[in-house]
Amino acid sequence: MPFETPETLFVAHATGRLLHVRACPQLLGLDAPVMASPGQIESLGMCIWCAKELSEEGRKYFDSVEQAVRSLDPSGDAVRPTEEALGGVDYELVWVPPSYSYIAVGFKERAVAWIGRGCVLHADGRLIDFG
Repeated sequence: MPFETPETLFVAHATGRLLHVRACPQLLGLDAPVMASPGQIESLGMCIWCAKELSEEGRKYFDSVEQAVRSLDPSGDAVRPTEEALGGVDYELVWVPPSYSYIAVGFKERAVAWIGRGCVLHADGRLIDFG
């Protein structure tokens, strides 16, 4: 396996050539990326963006979702809608990747939701727009 990670890995389609984490920009707009098979995890390379994310190179952790949202939007206008869109998601970690392109919340080191500009993507595939 290219990286030891509890993250679920995906490919863009059944014959994908690279592994990705769910929040990868290369998977944006895909209704249902395909969960990578054990064989794909063993044989495929990792997207460069995802490799940086999984290596925690430059990842920044926050004490709360509010703190992370305010770091990206000092006005704080998105704090309440973000927390509402997260709903009852259990999480214990909050971080942004090196690109600062989204906020992730995790539970037991697994991402359970990703916060983008005006939306929250839950690990079960639900996308909640609030923008």
